[in-house]
Amino acid sequence: MSARAEYLQWRYGPAVTCKFARMIAIRPSDYGQKVEEIPSRGTPMQVATTIARRIDRYVSEEAVSAAALLMPGITSLEKLTRVALALGARPGWDVSFVNVENSRWGDLVAGRIVREIPFGDTALPSEALVLGPFAEFAPKRRSPVLALEIYVGEPMTHDPKTHKPSTKANLAHMDLNRGSDLDQSQIDILWQASIDARLAALELSPGLDDNRAKAKVSFVIPASLARQLECTP
Repeated sequence: MSARAEYLQWRYGPAVTCKFARMIAIRPSDYGQKVEEIPSRGTPMQVATTIARRIDRYVSEEAVSAAALLMPGITSLEKLTRVALALGARPGWDVSFVNVENSRWGDLVAGRIVREIPFGDTALPSEALVLGPFAEFAPKRRSPVLALEIYVGEPMTHDPKTHKPSTKANLAHMDLNRGSDLDQSQIDILWQASIDARLAALELSPGLDDNRAKAKVSFVIPASLARQLECTP
Protein backbone atom coordinates (compact mmCIF):
# COMPACT_ATOMS: atom_id res chain seq x y z
CA MET A 1 0.00 0.00 0.00
CA SER A 2 1.33 3.44 -0.90
CA ALA A 3 1.87 6.11 1.75
CA ARG A 4 -1.00 8.08 0.21
CA ALA A 5 -3.43 5.16 0.30
CA GLU A 6 -2.43 4.29 3.87
CA TYR A 7 -2.86 7.87 5.04
CA LEU A 8 -6.25 8.39 3.42
CA GLN A 9 -7.48 5.03 4.73
CA TRP A 10 -6.56 6.18 8.24
CA ARG A 11 -8.10 9.62 7.78
CA TYR A 12 -11.39 8.07 6.69
CA GLY A 13 -11.39 5.71 9.66
CA PRO A 14 -12.86 5.97 13.18
CA ALA A 15 -9.64 7.30 14.75
CA VAL A 16 -10.36 10.67 13.13
CA THR A 17 -13.18 12.44 14.96
CA CYS A 18 -13.56 15.32 12.49
CA LYS A 19 -16.44 14.39 10.19
CA PHE A 20 -15.26 16.87 7.56
CA ALA A 21 -11.76 15.37 7.39
CA ARG A 22 -13.26 11.92 6.94
CA MET A 23 -15.64 13.14 4.24
CA ILE A 24 -12.87 14.90 2.31
CA ALA A 25 -10.62 11.82 2.56
CA ILE A 26 -12.93 9.91 0.21
CA ARG A 27 -12.12 12.19 -2.75
CA PRO A 28 -9.69 14.94 -1.69
CA SER A 29 -9.37 16.38 -5.18
CA ASP A 30 -13.10 17.16 -5.27
CA TYR A 31 -12.46 19.65 -2.45
CA GLY A 32 -9.28 21.04 -3.94
CA GLN A 33 -6.91 19.19 -1.61
CA LYS A 34 -3.64 17.83 -2.98
CA VAL A 35 -2.44 14.72 -1.12
CA GLU A 36 1.01 13.60 -2.16
CA GLU A 37 4.21 12.05 -0.89
CA ILE A 38 7.32 14.22 -1.05
CA PRO A 39 11.02 13.29 -0.62
CA SER A 40 11.69 13.18 3.13
CA ARG A 41 14.83 11.12 3.73
CA GLY A 42 17.24 14.00 3.18
CA THR A 43 18.55 16.52 5.68
CA PRO A 44 16.07 18.71 7.58
CA MET A 45 17.07 21.67 5.39
CA GLN A 46 16.45 19.66 2.22
CA VAL A 47 13.03 18.51 3.43
CA ALA A 48 12.08 22.05 4.54
CA THR A 49 13.09 23.41 1.13
CA THR A 50 10.93 20.81 -0.61
CA ILE A 51 7.94 21.67 1.61
CA ALA A 52 8.34 25.41 1.04
CA ARG A 53 8.65 25.06 -2.73
CA ARG A 54 5.65 22.74 -2.97
CA ILE A 55 3.47 25.06 -0.90
CA ASP A 56 4.66 28.08 -2.91
CA ARG A 57 3.38 26.31 -6.01
CA TYR A 58 0.04 25.41 -4.50
CA VAL A 59 -0.59 28.90 -3.15
CA SER A 60 -0.30 30.14 -6.72
CA GLU A 61 -2.67 27.49 -8.13
CA GLU A 62 -6.25 28.69 -7.96
CA ALA A 63 -7.63 25.15 -8.18
CA VAL A 64 -5.80 24.07 -5.00
CA SER A 65 -7.24 25.04 -1.62
CA ALA A 66 -5.30 22.73 0.71
CA ALA A 67 -2.33 20.41 0.75
CA ALA A 68 -1.41 17.27 2.65
CA LEU A 69 2.30 16.55 2.20
CA LEU A 70 3.23 13.01 3.24
CA MET A 71 6.73 12.34 4.59
CA PRO A 72 7.24 8.66 5.51
CA GLY A 73 10.98 9.33 5.80
CA ILE A 74 10.42 11.31 9.00
CA THR A 75 10.10 8.75 11.77
CA SER A 76 11.32 10.68 14.81
CA LEU A 77 10.19 13.80 16.65
CA GLU A 78 13.75 15.08 16.55
CA LYS A 79 13.87 15.12 12.75
CA LEU A 80 10.35 16.59 12.59
CA THR A 81 11.40 19.42 14.89
CA ARG A 82 14.60 20.07 12.95
CA VAL A 83 12.57 20.26 9.72
CA ALA A 84 10.15 22.69 11.39
CA LEU A 85 13.02 24.88 12.60
CA ALA A 86 14.51 24.92 9.09
CA LEU A 87 11.10 25.75 7.63
CA GLY A 88 10.77 28.68 10.02
CA ALA A 89 13.83 30.26 8.40
CA ARG A 90 12.12 30.30 4.99
CA PRO A 91 10.42 33.49 3.68
CA GLY A 92 6.72 33.62 4.55
CA TRP A 93 6.95 30.94 7.24
CA ASP A 94 6.97 31.29 11.01
CA VAL A 95 7.60 28.60 13.62
CA SER A 96 7.18 29.22 17.34
CA PHE A 97 6.98 27.14 20.51
CA VAL A 98 4.88 27.39 23.70
CA ASN A 99 4.36 25.14 26.70
CA VAL A 100 1.32 22.86 26.56
CA GLU A 101 -0.95 24.09 29.35
CA ASN A 102 -2.75 21.71 31.70
CA SER A 103 -0.94 18.74 30.19
CA ARG A 104 -1.93 15.36 31.57
CA TRP A 105 0.63 13.64 29.36
CA GLY A 106 3.90 14.92 30.81
CA ASP A 107 5.96 18.03 30.19
CA LEU A 108 5.23 18.95 26.57
CA VAL A 109 6.03 21.83 24.24
CA ALA A 110 3.77 22.74 21.31
CA GLY A 111 5.16 23.83 17.96
CA ARG A 112 3.12 26.18 15.77
CA ILE A 113 3.86 26.32 12.04
CA VAL A 114 2.21 29.06 9.97
CA ARG A 115 2.61 30.24 6.41
CA GLU A 116 1.39 33.63 5.17
CA ILE A 117 -1.20 33.25 2.38
CA PRO A 118 -2.85 35.95 0.24
CA PHE A 119 -6.04 37.49 1.61
CA GLY A 120 -7.31 40.23 -0.68
CA ASP A 121 -4.77 43.06 -0.58
CA THR A 122 -3.07 41.64 2.50
CA ALA A 123 -2.17 38.24 3.96
CA LEU A 124 -3.23 35.96 6.79
CA PRO A 125 -1.28 33.29 8.68
CA SER A 126 -2.44 29.79 7.76
CA GLU A 127 -1.97 27.27 10.58
CA ALA A 128 -0.48 23.91 9.60
CA LEU A 129 -1.30 20.59 11.25
CA VAL A 130 1.27 17.83 11.60
CA LEU A 131 0.01 14.27 12.01
CA GLY A 132 2.20 11.27 12.61
CA PRO A 133 2.93 7.98 14.40
CA PHE A 134 4.04 9.43 17.73
CA ALA A 135 2.69 8.53 21.17
CA GLU A 136 3.03 12.17 22.28
CA PHE A 137 0.42 13.27 19.72
CA ALA A 138 -3.29 13.42 20.51
CA PRO A 139 -5.02 10.19 19.40
CA LYS A 140 -6.84 11.85 16.49
CA ARG A 141 -3.49 13.07 15.12
CA ARG A 142 -1.67 9.72 15.29
CA SER A 143 -1.57 8.91 11.60
CA PRO A 144 0.48 5.96 10.30
CA VAL A 145 2.50 8.28 8.03
CA LEU A 146 3.78 11.72 8.93
CA ALA A 147 1.81 14.44 7.14
CA LEU A 148 1.76 18.22 7.09
CA GLU A 149 -1.67 19.57 6.20
CA ILE A 150 -2.22 23.25 5.49
CA TYR A 151 -4.83 25.51 3.88
CA VAL A 152 -3.43 27.41 0.88
CA GLY A 153 -6.48 28.92 -0.81
CA GLU A 154 -8.24 32.26 -0.39
CA PRO A 155 -9.45 32.40 3.24
CA MET A 156 -13.09 33.05 4.03
CA THR A 157 -13.81 36.65 5.00
CA HIS A 158 -15.34 35.40 8.26
CA ASP A 159 -14.08 32.55 10.39
CA PRO A 160 -16.29 29.49 9.71
CA LYS A 161 -16.36 28.61 13.41
CA THR A 162 -16.71 31.96 15.21
CA HIS A 163 -18.30 33.88 12.29
CA LYS A 164 -16.09 36.85 13.19
CA PRO A 165 -13.81 38.55 10.61
CA SER A 166 -10.94 36.20 9.80
CA THR A 167 -7.58 36.96 11.39
CA LYS A 168 -6.05 33.57 10.51
CA ALA A 169 -6.81 30.56 8.36
CA ASN A 170 -6.76 26.81 8.81
CA LEU A 171 -8.28 23.72 7.21
CA ALA A 172 -11.75 24.75 8.42
CA HIS A 173 -11.68 27.36 5.63
CA MET A 174 -12.02 24.67 2.96
CA ASP A 175 -15.16 25.10 0.86
CA LEU A 176 -17.27 22.05 1.69
CA ASN A 177 -19.81 22.92 -0.99
CA ARG A 178 -17.12 22.48 -3.61
CA GLY A 179 -17.22 18.70 -3.37
CA SER A 180 -20.71 18.17 -1.93
CA ASP A 181 -24.18 19.67 -1.89
CA LEU A 182 -24.36 20.24 1.87
CA ASP A 183 -26.44 23.17 3.06
CA GLN A 184 -25.60 25.23 6.15
CA SER A 185 -27.87 23.24 8.46
CA GLN A 186 -26.13 20.01 7.44
CA ILE A 187 -22.72 21.61 7.94
CA ASP A 188 -23.79 22.73 11.43
CA ILE A 189 -24.88 19.16 12.22
CA LEU A 190 -21.48 17.84 11.13
CA TRP A 191 -19.72 20.47 13.25
CA GLN A 192 -21.64 19.33 16.32
CA ALA A 193 -21.10 15.66 15.48
CA SER A 194 -17.35 16.30 15.27
CA ILE A 195 -17.37 17.99 18.68
CA ASP A 196 -19.36 15.16 20.23
CA ALA A 197 -17.09 12.51 18.68
CA ARG A 198 -13.97 14.27 19.98
CA LEU A 199 -15.34 14.46 23.51
CA ALA A 200 -16.40 10.84 23.40
CA ALA A 201 -12.98 9.74 22.15
CA LEU A 202 -11.22 11.69 24.86
CA GLU A 203 -13.77 10.72 27.50
CA LEU A 204 -13.95 14.36 28.53
CA SER A 205 -16.78 16.46 29.84
CA PRO A 206 -17.98 19.53 27.90
CA GLY A 207 -15.65 22.45 28.52
CA LEU A 208 -12.51 20.31 28.70
CA ASP A 209 -10.25 19.50 25.80
CA ASP A 210 -6.98 17.95 24.71
CA ASN A 211 -4.61 20.90 24.44
CA ARG A 212 -2.32 18.85 22.20
CA ALA A 213 -4.96 19.03 19.47
CA LYS A 214 -5.83 22.74 19.34
CA ALA A 215 -5.95 24.25 15.85
CA LYS A 216 -3.06 26.55 16.73
CA VAL A 217 -0.91 23.56 17.77
CA SER A 218 0.84 22.00 14.80
CA PHE A 219 2.64 19.29 16.80
CA VAL A 220 3.95 18.54 20.27
CA ILE A 221 7.30 17.30 21.57
CA PRO A 222 8.68 16.45 25.01
CA ALA A 223 10.13 19.48 26.80
CA SER A 224 13.41 17.57 27.11
CA LEU A 225 13.71 17.45 23.30
CA ALA A 226 12.89 21.16 23.07
CA ARG A 227 15.75 21.88 25.48
CA GLN A 228 18.09 19.62 23.49
CA LEU A 229 17.28 21.46 20.25
CA GLU A 230 17.24 24.87 21.97
CA CYS A 231 13.67 25.70 21.00
CA THR A 232 12.14 26.04 24.45
CA PRO A 233 9.53 28.79 24.86
